[in-house]
Amino acid sequence: MRHLLLTFLFFCSLGISIVLLDWNTHRLPEPLVPPADASYVSIVDGRFSLNGKAYFPKVINFPVTLRQKDSLLWPSVYIGYMPGNRFTHEDPQRSARELKAYLEVIAESGFNALRIVGIGEAEVADRMTGRVHFKVSRGDDHNARLYLRTPLEQERYFSAIRSLIKAVESAGLHVIFTTRNFQEAPETEEHLARLCAKMKNERSILAFDFFNEPLYFDSLAREDKSPVYYITKKWHEIVKRNSPHHLSTIGLACQRELFEWDPNLMQVDFISFHPYEYEPDQVRNELYWYKRFVNKPWIIGETGIPAENDSVPYMNQVLFARKTLQRNIDCGGMGYSWWQFKDVDWGDYHQNYLGVFNGNSFTMNRNGDTIPGSAKPVVQEIAAFDPMGKRQACDCLSNYYNFGSHTAFRITGKLLDEDGNPLEGGGALAWDQWWINHHFTTTKPDGSFELYSEYPFYHWMVSASRHEMIRKDCKPDTAFIAGNGIPTIRLGEIRLKRLDIPELWEKTPLP
Repeated sequence: MRHLLLTFLFFCSLGISIVLLDWNTHRLPEPLVPPADASYVSIVDGRFSLNGKAYFPKVINFPVTLRQKDSLLWPSVYIGYMPGNRFTHEDPQRSARELKAYLEVIAESGFNALRIVGIGEAEVADRMTGRVHFKVSRGDDHNARLYLRTPLEQERYFSAIRSLIKAVESAGLHVIFTTRNFQEAPETEEHLARLCAKMKNERSILAFDFFNEPLYFDSLAREDKSPVYYITKKWHEIVKRNSPHHLSTIGLACQRELFEWDPNLMQVDFISFHPYEYEPDQVRNELYWYKRFVNKPWIIGETGIPAENDSVPYMNQVLFARKTLQRNIDCGGMGYSWWQFKDVDWGDYHQNYLGVFNGNSFTMNRNGDTIPGSAKPVVQEIAAFDPMGKRQACDCLSNYYNFGSHTAFRITGKLLDEDGNPLEGGGALAWDQWWINHHFTTTKPDGSFELYSEYPFYHWMVSASRHEMIRKDCKPDTAFIAGNGIPTIRLGEIRLKRLDIPELWEKTPLP
């Protein structure tokens, strides 16, 4: 998530085969069919399946810190969850017992899966050399760099990851393990292959998450969307060749990923969307769009609203969870994940109080072990939700085309394909003069859009799924006053070219 930048590295000389594409001809390997084994999570008829039964992941995002002392390397509860932001223990054994206590509290709270962030995410200091590292806590330096230069260093890292996965399994949980891959840094892809090969027999792994929110953390600006199809295809093939029982996913931020990391270009088993409530009912509106215009299986990979029961009552979280859990299954979501386990001190209200546990008092698990913090009421709401219960209509809300009901300024236009057919479900995004504030809207059945704001627009972009993206500027002083009194810039008809990916159009029709 954008709120957390814990990272990881890999560099290697082990004999693991890695799938490579011919980037000039875009030749793809033959499809891979993993062996059937019901003890691993799979996708059957649009739902997760485990041991022959429907499985609905109720996931909590859980950061893990990688720690180092001399030659020792081990996973630990995230330092930001510790009282005073200080580790309780300085050795692997007691840290392991503490981590186990947290995981058991999570399982006893009604969650059945984790999305682990931080410990598996690579950071590339220099994109030109492709050298990557992991963030590690070493003494008083909690942002030290760990380079895995030798097979022994690599094995120590994998041993730490394996102990983490075993602790998750012991608590009866499954895990979505977040990595970070860069096509321009092959070392990250080599690491993914080794990671998958090392973990291929771990039944508690639900999926490998390739990248957390490329909208924010992929720094390469691509004017052509086509490469992300081949990039994710390559990563998916790496997983399937080295860990054939496990699934692949990618953490897309929101509808705005449409302009580059287009959901219908992602070659993954399922997509993990991260919708947040920055405008009224934004999450429920985005879920409607996923239902209508995404042709991949999907889950909510992150969501939540902050509350500290002072300026914002805990009941707000409860009501938000109640609405979005139901909406999620109504619109076809296969799982639900809240960001994050515990409140933190990151300096921003929205980030600080998204946790389902606060920092007050202590919680004891069934084994008598305690952890600092206690559950907020939203935990009970998530635990009690029945994902197999009655489904309701995934209807279009009244503010779907104008979340904030703004009326001060607008731009209008119509998106068409090369043949002049309307492109429904496309996107229009525009910014203020300084590229800071922005608003987004979706095109209507006739391809038209009206993008409203409380300030003048200076820059805009449009796209539709599996079509090109166009970005341009505009001048607010050229706006005319429409009949409703709103200054308006008319962009007219905009024709978008289809992306030149023949196999995409042949095999995956849009919904």
